[in-house]
This record gives sequence, C-alpha cells and structure tokens, in this order.
Amino acid sequence: MPAFKEILSNLKEEPDARPIVGWTCTYLPLEILDAGGLHSHRILPEPSSEKADAYLDPNFCPLIKASLGTAIEGGYSFLSGIVMLNTCDGMRRLYDAWRFHCSPSFCFLLDLPRIINSSSVAYFRERLQELTEQIEHHFEVKITEDKLAYAIEEANFTRLLLRRLLSLQGRGDPPLRQGDILDIFAEGWRSPRRVFNKTLEQLVDRLELEIGIPSNGIKLVLTGSLLDGSPLIRLVEELGGEVVFSDTCTGGRFLEEVVLSSDPLRSLSEAYLQKAPCARMYDTERRISYITDQVKRTEAQGVLYFSLKFCDPYLYEAPAIQEALREMGIPVLFIEGEYTGIVSGGIRTRVQAFLEVLETNVA
Repeated sequence: MPAFKEILSNLKEEPDARPIVGWTCTYLPLEILDAGGLHSHRILPEPSSEKADAYLDPNFCPLIKASLGTAIEGGYSFLSGIVMLNTCDGMRRLYDAWRFHCSPSFCFLLDLPRIINSSSVAYFRERLQELTEQIEHHFEVKITEDKLAYAIEEANFTRLLLRRLLSLQGRGDPPLRQGDILDIFAEGWRSPRRVFNKTLEQLVDRLELEIGIPSNGIKLVLTGSLLDGSPLIRLVEELGGEVVFSDTCTGGRFLEEVVLSSDPLRSLSEAYLQKAPCARMYDTERRISYITDQVKRTEAQGVLYFSLKFCDPYLYEAPAIQEALREMGIPVLFIEGEYTGIVSGGIRTRVQAFLEVLETNVA
C-alpha cells in the first residue's frame, strides 16, 4: 500500500546493528528474541528451489526447498542464527539440512506440543526457558522477566494495531483491501518492531479519519497453509470478490493479547498454544469452530482453502474441514498450489467459477 510504504520509508533509521535471528513458525514467541535485544527475520524466501532439489526429496514442501536453496546459495548469510520449530516432518528435515550444509553459529529446534492442556503448557514453558538460556549463552545477553514483560507489552501493541487495521478494510482512496493488509503483515516480519509499530499507528490513525467504501463483492474467508505473498487474494479482488479474513500463518492467525502474569514465559506458553490453531495441532474440531465463527462474523458466502503442494498437515486435514463446512452449508473451494509467487491459469479459472456459483446462490 503506497501510504504505508511512504510512512515506513520516512521512519527508516540507521542500519540496525543488532544480531538478526531467522524464524520459521508463528508458534515461536518473538517476544523472547525482542527481550534479548535481537532482530527477528521471518524465513520467507523467494520462490526458487533448484539448488535444494539436489539435497531434498522431489516430493517435498516447496517452501522448505526454497528456504534451504536460498540458505545454501548464501541468501541468509546476514543471519546470526535461526530458530525452527518441529512444525512437521519437513521442518525437522530442514533443521537437519540447514545445520549440515549451512553451519549456522546458532541453530535451535523448539519442540512444540500438538495437544493443548495444562501439561503441554507446562512442557512448552520449559522449552521456552531452554531457548531463553541458549540465547543468553550464545549472544551473551541477559533476558530478565522485566525485559520479557516489556517485550510482551510492545507485541500486544502490535496486535492491537493490526486488529484496528483489519477493522478498517474498505477505508482510504484507493480503499484498503485484504491484499494490502497481507503485504503490511509481511513488512512486520522483517522490520524492527518499534519502527513497524510507529508506521502502522500513523497509517491506522490516518485511515480512521476517512470514510469507508462498502464492497458489494462476494465475501470469502481464506484459510489453509502459508501463502507466498498476496497474489491469490489479489486475484479474488480482481475478479470482483473480497477476502474479508485471512486465517493463515501469514495472515491474522494470532491477534489476541498475551495476558501477562508474574511468570512471563508461562504467559507466552499459554497464549501461543491457545491461539487459533493450525492444521499441525491435534484439535481439528477447534479449527472447524474457529473458521465457522469467522464466516459468521464476516458474513462471508464461502471459504477458500489453500494448501501448498506436499504440505502434509493441511492436505491431511482438508477433507475433514471441507466436509464439516459443507454440512453447515458453507461452500468451500480447495486449492493446492506451488510456492511460486504467481497464480496459475487453472487456479484463476477455478476461483472465477467459484465466485460465479456463489453469486448465483446469493441471487
């Protein structure tokens, strides 16, 4: 969005000298990195996997292959370390391959539980403690409870601003759309939090003064695995539809406040495990309930379910999600795509046909 990029460019400061740590999954509490004085950078590589094809099986998640290929070619040489999670078997293999072929000075695999209960919250809290200690030892920093509490407050402010931003869809000239919002989210993955918060606050303040432009397009909720940018959402907008909420790990899957207690690490453990779940977690029924709630809240007419090719958690979950939503009378279009940054002609045709069917149903 031009206004956002303009504000951001005006706020750019001197190059950030803090160590940069890469990360791969939204279940990682970035507050720990913030409290350690580190700059976080999400691993979202350019769509290319030619180099990694020689190291990983061809039937592998294209995001993982692109990540490894970029790392082997030196595209992440600016990183001082990386934190991965055992999100899936593919991510565990990426951890092994990254350590072997790239020899990072700091590489940590955070164990994430699949079942959410009091025992798993306690277990995850211990793993976060282990991560904290490893960061302190390697980077020679001290992460105190006060620093964690401050980092949580700053991250909560980011989430508040993002919630305000989402509520302003349709404001501005040209009007803010979900494709713009997703691009703003992406900027947050690589910008210092203080600069991002200041930029976003100025944009939100500006938009709140403008009159909203209601959309008469078919409303859709998008769910599924990671999207490589906003092309799919912008395709929907180009075809006259409107994505009113993006339930992906590059979208609005974790916007709730972290409730701070006397034990900041436990607060983080509880909040991150109890956030809107992804397909990797055990509770599919909770996923169905969450998606249904978003459809009702936004008055959407249908759901787009996107999965990257060879993404086992989402491909395994998809039939159950589709059947449950259709039994509730919610039409679903399942799309399996590559990590290419572009939308194929076949996907374009299917999305256009889906929108036409929904428009007929509404009429």
